[in-house]
Amino acid sequence: MKMISTLLITVLYTVFVQNLVMSAGLGMSEAIRLAAKPEKFRSLAIMISAFSVITGTICGALSRIPAIATLPFAGRAAVYGGVLAAVYLIAALLLGLLKPQDRRLRGTLGIAALNTLVYAVPFLNEFAAYSFAESFFSGLAAGAAFVLAAAVIGRGAKLLASNSNIPAIFRGSPALFLYVGLVSLGFLGFSGTALFQ
Repeated sequence: MKMISTLLITVLYTVFVQNLVMSAGLGMSEAIRLAAKPEKFRSLAIMISAFSVITGTICGALSRIPAIATLPFAGRAAVYGGVLAAVYLIAALLLGLLKPQDRRLRGTLGIAALNTLVYAVPFLNEFAAYSFAESFFSGLAAGAAFVLAAAVIGRGAKLLASNSNIPAIFRGSPALFLYVGLVSLGFLGFSGTALFQ
């Protein structure tokens, strides 16, 4: 249960960081926008799950190599980033060969590969000292946690948009940020860890 709650919290932090940093303060991450469109969200969720599993598993195996394991944090981050870039390039080439006309799917592939959750999974696996199999299942769990968190946030965004009781100054992004913060605190409560110590 603690692992699931940790992954859910990581996903929610990811959504928050993407909102503030990755989308230049526009107030909506791609995950939240795509959560309202089931056909696009499904492909994003599958791609994020696949990237999480593949990069988490490869990086988990690489972290057992002594030359990589002894690198400083910045060095390991560069290696993990290189693995993610290589996996993205291979996926983009395969997608270009299989579906050369589908630009929308290529855009979704880029959003999935650059999702900060995908990059965080190898570090979570490393800090937890997961085995190869545990790294694989951690990637699957991260994908499932992303789907759950984005679905909850997407449903909340729809409910907030249709609620006329929200004061005008809080409508839109401010209400959504408050909602994401409250959902994050709720998931944090399941983890059994204290926020302030």
